[in-house]
Amino acid sequence: MKVRNIEMAGGAIILLLPFLLLSNSYTGITVSNSYTDNLYFIGEIEKRGNITNVSPFFSYSGFLDFDYLGNVSIIDFDGEDIFIGNRVGIQKIFNLPGLGNRNYLYLNGYNFTPVNYQNYGLNEIYGGDSLSLYVGNFLLGAGIKVAYVNFNSDSVKDYIRPELKTDLTIPMPYFYFVPGIDAGLMIYENERLPYYDFSLSLDFPLTGDFTILFSGNYFLLMEPKENYALSDSLLLDPFFEEEGIERKINFNLSVNKTFAEQKAYLSLYLTLFEKDFFEVGSIQRKDTGFLASLRYDKIVNNNTSFFVSFSSQLNNSTIENLSYVKNNIGAGIQLIF
Repeated sequence: MKVRNIEMAGGAIILLLPFLLLSNSYTGITVSNSYTDNLYFIGEIEKRGNITNVSPFFSYSGFLDFDYLGNVSIIDFDGEDIFIGNRVGIQKIFNLPGLGNRNYLYLNGYNFTPVNYQNYGLNEIYGGDSLSLYVGNFLLGAGIKVAYVNFNSDSVKDYIRPELKTDLTIPMPYFYFVPGIDAGLMIYENERLPYYDFSLSLDFPLTGDFTILFSGNYFLLMEPKENYALSDSLLLDPFFEEEGIERKINFNLSVNKTFAEQKAYLSLYLTLFEKDFFEVGSIQRKDTGFLASLRYDKIVNNNTSFFVSFSSQLNNSTIENLSYVKNNIGAGIQLIF
């Protein structure tokens, strides 16, 4: 269970976290540029290009915690390809009796607005209650979450997703064993689709500056009786593909190393995946592949840092056009005011 809506910043504020803990508020901006050999995740096109991102962020800690992250991205500095995103989060933390026992109430919102591709716009709001409670040597996490997702496209159904979440952190020699399960419903029109997400993590905090995490997930969404959430054509659109997944398996490896004297961080991430999609009309789709990423962050001073990153993704699909390789290299600078 997360202590804060830090995931909103996509890692933007984690780099300077020791500095930020000394302040109850901060404002900053991240400017980055990346080059990729496949902008649209499609095998037959493989268009190369640059993506430039400008991401302002703001956070305040008080009676309520408030986080904001904005993002403006543009492809090849073309005014036709501008995308705007905004994330807002409000959270209240309650300290419960017993060391480390806490309860979190949160409400988050997200908006994605393409300037010239209105059908790709969406709005999401979700909130819930999350509990972290020590039971002997075990850490129990439990929570409830309700999300509402609204799409601008008439070809995708808006839906509500209430879910229950639970996990248990079990200390073992040299690592933590963390099983978990999320269960809920995807509700739209006359459909009530149960789904389950089983997870298992092995967390190796080897030293204070070096950690390794192995994890796996198995996600299953029941098939609708009559109406699918998206149309046939959008099942083949990479932007909407997450809405059509019936079953998904992930195996993940995360390695993080801190170089305290150099004020630098190195992170490596690898995931292997398999996705089965709903059969909509006569379309049958199954994807397998991997995503690997490497990122190096360097703190220049309390207000400035920079990063360089590289990622590579391979996707094999039963739909020929959606079999592709995508490589990406990027760099950016972050300023805290």
